[in-house]
Amino acid sequence: MDRRKFLLGAGSAAIGGSALVGSGAFTRVESQRRVKIEVAEDPDAYLGLEGCEGSPNSSYTNIDDSGHLEVDMSPDNTTDAGGQGINSDSRSYFDDVFQICNNGKQDVCVWINDDDDWPTYDDTGERRVEFYVGNSVGAGDLTGLEEQSIIGQENAVQLTTGQCVCIGIATVSKELSEEDQLLAELDNEITITADADVECEATACPELSGAYECTSYLFSQAAEEWERIGTGFAVTNLGSATTADIAVANEPGKWEDDLEIGAFETTGIVSDASFPTRALLFWDPVDEECIDVVDAPTWGEYKEEEDIDDLEDWFDKFGTADPPDDIPEDPDDDLVVRVEDIPEEGVEDQVGPDESIPDDQWPDMSDPAEEEGWITCEKFDDEE
Repeated sequence: MDRRKFLLGAGSAAIGGSALVGSGAFTRVESQRRVKIEVAEDPDAYLGLEGCEGSPNSSYTNIDDSGHLEVDMSPDNTTDAGGQGINSDSRSYFDDVFQICNNGKQDVCVWINDDDDWPTYDDTGERRVEFYVGNSVGAGDLTGLEEQSIIGQENAVQLTTGQCVCIGIATVSKELSEEDQLLAELDNEITITADADVECEATACPELSGAYECTSYLFSQAAEEWERIGTGFAVTNLGSATTADIAVANEPGKWEDDLEIGAFETTGIVSDASFPTRALLFWDPVDEECIDVVDAPTWGEYKEEEDIDDLEDWFDKFGTADPPDDIPEDPDDDLVVRVEDIPEEGVEDQVGPDESIPDDQWPDMSDPAEEEGWITCEKFDDEE
């Protein structure tokens, strides 16, 4: 069990907020036998803590002089663009900031201890600070991250020996003043627990979800405008590593199989479907119990519900373009399937993303398209 001190507060007057995540004075691991382990620097300890490898948001982290992880979003660690902290009166999301690694000799369940005094934003009930796995795309407010939260033993994630999981940080600074601390009610401390003697069965099951991210465009010199060419999606796995298949309808349809998605990872997918309307994610549930855990139908059950015969029939029903040439005769009926409406659930006869955008309007789509939830990839990247 590692105790870490988190000082997240409103700070910089120029930008509004700052966040500093500090460290306690020691590292220890607590097991059923209460064997105390010698102190090590955080990246090398049996419960390793360091910046998320390969993530640009790991630049908010460093190892302090005591060998402990520090996450600094304050004026002491400005970004290249001059940013000095989180915005005031806002919700901020930072995917993949730091990682927790199991450097021990047995599988463990890992979570951040919950507390009755955990501060919340009264208007919505959101936590002032949320720690989560995966991607925050489509979260809306912080309550949209509850299924990805790593706070509380009920949200524990399983780490096999040598496995790491990256943790994101989301904050709500609404109705706070400069120098307010977001976790003051917790004395600015949280506890990270790794326990080999408890079960975290839910996360042993692969559990996939998909989300529309953005629409890609290419500039046409001849037309002097930006022309629509495809769509970016994010597929998040909140369980153990798996391979997945994805089907996307519409204009044109897309099929991709054997997509490898690691445990607690988000994978980006690019599709030629420039006006997607619906997507299916298929994966092996591992065992029958996992079907109940992820609360999703099998492909056989879904076909019966929708009164369709096979995958080609699905493309015909939910798309307007011909099915892709490379689709299989039909996926295995025992595969779990998750249905994703794009970009918003339950939208019918929706306005699509703009086919083209005048250069002087770029990167904004038309108001009707953006109100529908579509966004250009350049604008999406700027908002990340």
